Amino acid sequence: MSPLPSARQINRYFLASWLIAVTLVAGLQSARQFLAPAVAGWTLAATLSYAFLYLLPALLATHLARLALKRVGPRVASPALATAAVGLTGLTQALLFADRIIRDMYGFHINGFVVDLVFTPGGIASLGAAATTQLTAAGIVSLLVAAQAGAYVWLVRHDGLARWSERIRWRWVLVAVALIGMGERVAYAYSAAANYQPILFASERYPFYQPLTFRKLAKRLGIESPRADAQGLNVKTDNLTYPLAPLRVEPPNEPLNIVWLVAESLRFDMLDPKVMPRLWAFSNDALRLEKHYSGGNLTQMGVFSMFYGLYGSNWFPMHAARRAPVLMDVLQQQDYQFTLNTSQRFTYPAFDKTVFANMRPQDLHAFESGPPPRQRDAKNIDDILAFIERRDPARPFMAYMFFESTHAPYDFPKEEAIATPWLEDFNYLTADFATQTPQIKNRYINAAHHVDGQIGRVIDYLKAKGLLDTTVVIVLGDHGEEFMERGRWGHSAEFNRFQTGTPAVIRVPGRAPRVVTGITSHLDIPATLMPLLGVKNPPADYSHGDNLLAPGFRRDYAVAADWNRIAYIGNDFKVSFPVNALGAIRNEVTDGDDRPLADSAAVIKAIRTAMLEIMGNLARFSRSPS
Repeated sequence: MSPLPSARQINRYFLASWLIAVTLVAGLQSARQFLAPAVAGWTLAATLSYAFLYLLPALLATHLARLALKRVGPRVASPALATAAVGLTGLTQALLFADRIIRDMYGFHINGFVVDLVFTPGGIASLGAAATTQLTAAGIVSLLVAAQAGAYVWLVRHDGLARWSERIRWRWVLVAVALIGMGERVAYAYSAAANYQPILFASERYPFYQPLTFRKLAKRLGIESPRADAQGLNVKTDNLTYPLAPLRVEPPNEPLNIVWLVAESLRFDMLDPKVMPRLWAFSNDALRLEKHYSGGNLTQMGVFSMFYGLYGSNWFPMHAARRAPVLMDVLQQQDYQFTLNTSQRFTYPAFDKTVFANMRPQDLHAFESGPPPRQRDAKNIDDILAFIERRDPARPFMAYMFFESTHAPYDFPKEEAIATPWLEDFNYLTADFATQTPQIKNRYINAAHHVDGQIGRVIDYLKAKGLLDTTVVIVLGDHGEEFMERGRWGHSAEFNRFQTGTPAVIRVPGRAPRVVTGITSHLDIPATLMPLLGVKNPPADYSHGDNLLAPGFRRDYAVAADWNRIAYIGNDFKVSFPVNALGAIRNEVTDGDDRPLADSAAVIKAIRTAMLEIMGNLARFSRSPS
């Protein structure tokens, strides 16, 4: 029967755990941070102090558990304390490792988006990770927990270490960590005041880094910051007013049907005669938008923006209010028949509480598991065509489809492959993106080709049934997908063209084919459809977009968003700003080709009018930004 470990033994265990955490946190850093002595010293201090801070909740909880278990017999108390200590520290180390993987792949840390992904039904499934990826992740987590368990058994129970640990004055260890942390915070504050960017950029490599600034004090001391462009946007989203005015609607005598096809991660350059020949041919008889941007770099904001015509940041108040887009309201009021199909779920992202909040459950058809995505996509198209076949021809219909094949790991029938060789087993955790990206991209191209075939089936059916002249057809990607063109794989990380640019093909009966080479946006889709439904309000009453079919249409810039940023995307510049963000934040400023610009203040000045417009739009349907 083992006695309950002492506080000193627990501290000894946590010292070893801290060293493991230091190793994991150090893995988040870049070699460039150690080139300059000042940045290297700051990085070392931040790594030591933040590794301790990440473990501090587990340390405190374990000591509290030890105190609570003192009154319990050692037969129960000792195993319970071991479970608490190993479980809490193992979980912390696993989260640090997961954060490193997420940042390496996507460019951001565990944040609200990742938490939402984990705890919302269907979130993890939406990643599309293969079984090998899941097994690899489980194996790594098991190894980390096993390492913690081994350390506990060795350090808590090994008597040979008792004399060594007696020499440690734990209060002085805490004092040393506190001093290191204070030094790091003061150094960051000075860097923020003096705009010493190497340390400011380095801070972004720490999960939940909390910056300290003393700009007012620095100004009094004569430390003037040359930085005039560092700003985030704080937006209040209560008192939702959407739309701004009641809709004035004169329903058309002959309403048009709507077929709305959206492909996961389908980026702009997939609209190519070789990759997507069916969609390319169709686009020659439609409105083809050649410089089209999603309203986000992830599905949540991309689909939201195309239905609402609002910035992705408006997702949060709409979700809280369970407010569907007015576009869907008008369609329901005009007695449309619906089939809304997805090869993922409607619960993640929570489109059942936003875009399709008021739809009948029997109109929502989610096919998220079982067969591989290519088969789910094909079956959904089967179901959509069957729905159109048996519909009431006296009423208009809307069919929506969300294809999953083009989401990683990019699924396709082998007999339809047009790009070789491809990576057979795409394991997110073990893939070498430096050398295997071409093979991974070939998987993606083949998946896009497969989706093109499914789109072709819909077009063929509409032609055969004589419906193409009474149906609006919309084909979009929810967002783009990058294959290391700008140093990343996937999406959700940056606002470059590869992660935000999508194909856009819109065919409206009676409208001449046209190619638009200027900037267009998902935000323009509702403003284009609503007049076709007889809505007389100006788009500004319900949208941030404009009517693509209106004479003289022109858009000077697009706006995209993710979980806590919003980006201005123009021909010459791209600038992202944090929105209601916590922690270390900064603006990303690049040219039109995504190359970083040194004189970011000049760029901010050049787009000042647009930024004021964006700030006003952020609050247009709620309260003013603070």
